[in-house]
Amino acid sequence: MRTDYTQLLDHLTPLLRDSDAVVAAAVIGSRTSQPDRDHADLDLLVFTDQPEQLLEDNSWLSWLGRIWASTIDRSLPGLPVKRLLLDHAAQVDLLILAPDAATELPSNARAILADTARRGFKPLKEGGPVPDGLAELAEAAGAALSGRPSQEQFSQLVAQFWVNAVRAARRLADGEVWAANRIVDGPMKDALVELRAWVVRAVKGAEADTFWRGRHLEEWAGPRFTADLAATCGPLEAGAVRHGLTETMDLFRLLAIQAASRWSLDYAEGLDRRVTVWVRTWD
Repeated sequence: MRTDYTQLLDHLTPLLRDSDAVVAAAVIGSRTSQPDRDHADLDLLVFTDQPEQLLEDNSWLSWLGRIWASTIDRSLPGLPVKRLLLDHAAQVDLLILAPDAATELPSNARAILADTARRGFKPLKEGGPVPDGLAELAEAAGAALSGRPSQEQFSQLVAQFWVNAVRAARRLADGEVWAANRIVDGPMKDALVELRAWVVRAVKGAEADTFWRGRHLEEWAGPRFTADLAATCGPLEAGAVRHGLTETMDLFRLLAIQAASRWSLDYAEGLDRRVTVWVRTWD
């Protein structure tokens, strides 16, 4: 059964507006810019004087009816998300922050929040940083995306990729196929996507929306890249994972050289060469 998110939001809005604990709230994410997207979840930004209580307690959401599951995602420092799974598999993500948290977040968390705000937001209850503070964050995100990746960012990405290549090869040598595949199809693939995003923005400009962590990859990365990326994946078998590792390395090299050329950055060719020789000759 299809979830009626418009109806869900209609029920949620007065709850947020009438709650003394909620200082401000806004809809963020794809349902702001694409409200008719069938499979997008509902993302809400909530500012409150009681962030931990609202994160831990479900009683204030009891009006929603049956909650299939509730979990707190703290994988991003400073940006805790309360994830709800409701009847008909409706998904609601509540990013719950203290009123002054937006200005005190770590730089990477602030960039993620700013990038989300840049895509647009719909205030449900104004106050605190909604809407003026979010508008400032959105402007900051636009300025950040128009800039070039720094040499430090690029060097860190390159170094981490080649460290992970050695880690994956060692896991394979020890017969740990699953552990090796998690590295190859996890952080190493994330690095490919980040490089592709840099190249796309260098070519198309800051207005090119490359989202975050591969979201909507099929829309912005281009068919050639998605096909090349698919070719680096394979079944969970030692030979296939080893092949995927070397294919991932080759695609990374191509993208890294493109990004370095586009942004006038220095690529660590010596590191690439040493690790590539070691991985291909490791027994």
